[in-house]
Amino acid sequence: MSTKTMRKFALLIAVAGLSACTVGPDYERPDLELPESALDATLLGDAQEDAMAYWWTRYRDPVLNELIDKALDDNLDIALQASRLREARAQLGLAEADLFPTIEGQAQAAREKASLATSGGGGSSASGSSGGSGSASAGGRRYDYYSVAATLSYELDVFGGLRRASESARAQLLSSAYTKDSIRLGVVSDVATNYMSLRALERQIRVTRETIQTRERGLELDQQRYDLGAIDKLTLLQTRSLLESARAQLAPLQRQASELRSSLAILTGQSPREIMQDADIEPGSFEDVHLPDELPVVMPSLLVERRPDVRAAEASLIAANANVGVAKARFFPTFNLSAMIGTEALDIDNLFEPIAETQSVSGAITAPILDFGRRQANYDTALAQRQQAEIQYRQTLRQAFAETRDALVAINLTNERLEAVQRQVAAYRETLELAQIRYDVGRTAYFDVLDAQRQLFSSQLDLAEAIRDRFTATANLFKALGGGWTENSDSLTAGMEATRDVYAPDPESEYGDQTTSEAVSE
Repeated sequence: MSTKTMRKFALLIAVAGLSACTVGPDYERPDLELPESALDATLLGDAQEDAMAYWWTRYRDPVLNELIDKALDDNLDIALQASRLREARAQLGLAEADLFPTIEGQAQAAREKASLATSGGGGSSASGSSGGSGSASAGGRRYDYYSVAATLSYELDVFGGLRRASESARAQLLSSAYTKDSIRLGVVSDVATNYMSLRALERQIRVTRETIQTRERGLELDQQRYDLGAIDKLTLLQTRSLLESARAQLAPLQRQASELRSSLAILTGQSPREIMQDADIEPGSFEDVHLPDELPVVMPSLLVERRPDVRAAEASLIAANANVGVAKARFFPTFNLSAMIGTEALDIDNLFEPIAETQSVSGAITAPILDFGRRQANYDTALAQRQQAEIQYRQTLRQAFAETRDALVAINLTNERLEAVQRQVAAYRETLELAQIRYDVGRTAYFDVLDAQRQLFSSQLDLAEAIRDRFTATANLFKALGGGWTENSDSLTAGMEATRDVYAPDPESEYGDQTTSEAVSE
C-alpha cells in the first residue's frame, strides 16, 4: 500500500474517531435515602479499624484461625467464583479487542482449471497471458495461482456501542471480583458460626454426660435406700426417670455435633473421604475464646462502600446501564473500513515482483431499515434488565442495613441474656446444695432435690446456647459491617481499582466518604 493511500486511510479513521459519540445514559448512583447518624457502637481507632480485616483473630482461638485459613485456601465456592472471575476477565479482553482493528495474514497456493465457457472454447485464457505456467488439456487450460496478503478490518465506533460494551464488561469484571470477596466473607462467617455452635454442643454434651454420671450414682444410692426401706418406690422411679431424661438428650446433641463437623468439613474444602471419616476438630472450650470488648462502627454512607456484596450489586447496575447504550447504538448505522495489501501471481517466482503487488481500501455503511422490532425488543430488554439491577442493588443495600441493625440489637440482647443465664446457673447450683442439705437432715422431700437437679441441668444447657449466641452475634456484626474485606482486596487488579475509582462518589456528596478523623478515632 502506498504512503499516500495509508495517509488517506489514517485520516479517515481519525475523522471518524473525532466525530464519534456515545449513545445511552451515563451512570448515576440512585438516590439511596441513607440515615444521617452513625450506627450505635463503640468507635475504634485506626489500628483497630485495620484489624477488622482479620476480625476472627480477635477471638484468640488458634483452632478457629486454622479452620478459616484452610477454608480460604480450599473452599470450593471460593474456587468456583475465582474461575468465574477469570472468565469475566477474558470477556473484558474480548470486548476491548473489538475497539481495535483486526489484522490478518493469509497465503494461498492453488491449481485451477479454467472452464471452456470462460476460455473461449479452449483458447488461451486471460490468466494464461500473464506468463503463468500451465499445460493445455481437452477440457480447458490448467494453471497455478499464488498469493500472499495482509488484510485489515475495522469497525468505527461512531455511536459508542463498542465502548459501552467494553464499559459493561469492565463493570461485570468488577462485580465478579466483589462477588468473590463477598463469598470469602460469607465463608469466613459460616466457619466461625459453625465452629462456635460446635463448641456450644460439645459443652452441652460434656454437661449432659457429667449429669448422667451424677444421676447414675444417685440412682445406685437410691436403689440401696429402697432396698433398705429408707425411701418409697415413687422416689426411686423419679430418680430413674430423671436419669433417662438426661440420656435421651445426649443422642440429639451428638447428632447435631456430627452435622456441624460435616458442615465445617465442606466449608474447609475436605474431600469426600475425609468427610466420611468425620472431620477431626481439635478440642477446645468457650473459656479459651476471647470476646472483643470494643465493637466497630461505620457511618451509614461508608457501609455502602465497605460491603463487597453492595459493591458487586452496584457494579452489576453499572454494567446493565452500559448495556442500554449498547442496545441503543444498534439503531444507528455501522461503519466498517477494510484494507488489503499483498501480491498475487501465476508463477511463484514472480510472487514478490513489483508487478505482482495488489492493494485495496474500502468502506461500508450498514444501516437498519426493517427488522420487525428486533432492535426495539433488544432495547426494551436492556432497559428492563437495568431496572432489575437497580432494584437488586437497592434490595442488597437494604439487606445490608437490616443485617447491621439486627446484629447491633443482637449484641446487646445476647449479652443481657448471657449475664442472666449465668446468674440463673449460680442460683440453681446454690439451690441444689441447699436442697441436698435439707433432704439429708430430713427437712424436705427428695422431690425438691430432683427438681433442683433438673433445673440446674437445663440452665447449664441454656448457658452454652447463650455463650454461642453471644459469639454468633459478634461474628454477624463483623460480617454485616464488611469485616474481612478491604479496599485493597487481592481480587482487584490495578485496572479494576481504576475502574472502581471512576464510579466512586464525590467525597463532598451525600454518598461520599463521611468517615472523618473523628469518626475513626477514639
